[in-house]
Amino acid sequence: MKKLAAAGIALVTSFSVLTVSPAEATMASRNLITFWEHDDYQGARKDVTCSTQLRDDLGALENQASSMANASYSGIDLYSGDNRTGVTYYAKPRSNDSDFTNNGFDNTVESVWFRKVPCDVG
Repeated sequence: MKKLAAAGIALVTSFSVLTVSPAEATMASRNLITFWEHDDYQGARKDVTCSTQLRDDLGALENQASSMANASYSGIDLYSGDNRTGVTYYAKPRSNDSDFTNNGFDNTVESVWFRKVPCDVG
């Protein structure tokens, strides 16, 4: 009986770890979206905060992002062009996407728009 209870605790513990987004697990801040160069949160990384609603400078990851984690309480629009132009992708608050390929947005992000600022409160 003790072995079964311990296994159940281990399962619950491992499940709760899986429900935390990569950005939450590695960042104390909740006012940002994090992009990664490769699928499954691998490769170069870029954190973008919501200090202003529009962010146009993604640096080396512009047109290179393949996964993201939105740790903020704000919805965020991702755009394929500068200054909120082009095709859009909506990242829900407190969400993540391990592979942009499945929705046609791989290596496409050029600008982001935080729908509310400040974005660290629900």
